[in-house]
Order: sequence, then structure tokens, then C-alpha cells
Amino acid sequence: MFLARLPRDQWPRERLFSLGPEALSLCELLAILLHTGSRGMDVLELGGMLLEEFGDLTGLARAAPEEFLAVKGLGEAKVANLVAALELARRLRSESAKTGRNETWRSRVASWAENLATEEREFILALFLDRKGRILGEKQVSYGGLDGAFLDLPFLLRRAVRLDAAAMVLGHNHPDGTPEPSREDRELTLLLSRRLRMLDMELFGHFVLAGGRFVPVEVGEERRKAGESACSSG
Repeated sequence: MFLARLPRDQWPRERLFSLGPEALSLCELLAILLHTGSRGMDVLELGGMLLEEFGDLTGLARAAPEEFLAVKGLGEAKVANLVAALELARRLRSESAKTGRNETWRSRVASWAENLATEEREFILALFLDRKGRILGEKQVSYGGLDGAFLDLPFLLRRAVRLDAAAMVLGHNHPDGTPEPSREDRELTLLLSRRLRMLDMELFGHFVLAGGRFVPVEVGEERRKAGESACSSG
């Protein structure tokens, strides 16, 4: 798409004011942020090149300023506009995700999913709840890399005991965006459920966070019963 070939009323800025920002494509929104093109490339072409380089909005959000500066046609002014806009979006998500007095644990897990949608590392987070399911506390338990994160289970359980929690919710993100729980996810769910029952606590859920969604990790009825039996006999 070339800007010079479009009627003036179809230019990104004009379309934004006449139709609203929600009507614009990602390429058009980038063109407005970039303001001008570069030598031999108009602003819409430059926006399209950025999308080819980084893939989509998630890829743009994950990029560091140095990566943008390495793109031909992007100077410090353009990169500053782009990075500032992405940071404003991150801060908006963070503010909207702050735990409120009446926030439910499910809404908090939804906030986790949204905030971690663009993360390249795996994070493990825990919510500690009272007997009515109200949030007593929250803890980022661990973070790792693309291949996973290590969970310090004794540390997690000590934290729950100190807070006098009656239940817990666990969540971890899949940086590759795949929402399906792995075999290791199911094994961790079963293990944590058994350990919590030994402390007279309950696991309300373990969730995979991916692509802005949260998916419960199901261990299967037979395995769950086997875990409860082992717990009660042990």
C-alpha cells in the first residue's frame, strides 16, 4: 500500500478522525506513530515493514528499543514514539490489573493472562485465599526462560502457612502462546493438590496463561482420586 496512491481522505490520520481509531489497521496506527516515512519508503510502507520484521503487535511489544533502532528507516524520534506508545499500553494493563478490594480470584487470573501475554519468559504466580475465596495475598513465585521456570514448592507452602491461607490458585504462562497444559503441568497440579491437602488447604485451580487466555489444568478423575487416596494414607 502506497500513501501517495490513496485519496487524501483515506490517509491514516484522516481516517482516524472521521471513523475513529478502532477502524484503522495496525499498519495505519503504526504509520500515525511514525509520522513520516524514510528515504525511498512512505510511512505506510515503513509500518508494513515493521510488521514483517516483528510479526504482530505481540512481537512489537516484546522488542527492545535497540531492536527498533536496528531497522533501516527508524531513527531515534520514530523509535521513541513507538516505544512510548507500547509502554503506555503496558501501564494501562498494569493499572487495570491492580488487585481491588472486591476483586475475585478469577478476575485476578484473567489479569495475569492479559499482563503476561507478551512475556518471553515463563512466570509462576500464586494467589492465597481465605475460606470464602477472598484474596489474602499474591506472590510471583518464580520466573525462568522459554523452556520453563522452577517452582520452589517448600517456599510456596511456607508462604501459604504464614498467611493462614485456606486455599491457593496457581498460574503460569506459556511464552509460545500455546494454551494446552503439558504432562509436567498436570503432574505439578496433582502434586500441589496433594501437598495442600496435607496442610488442610485446597487447590482452587492451576491455570495455563497464554495469548491473553487462561486454561485450567485438568488432571483427570482417576488420577485425582488416586492422589487423594495417597494423601489420606500418607
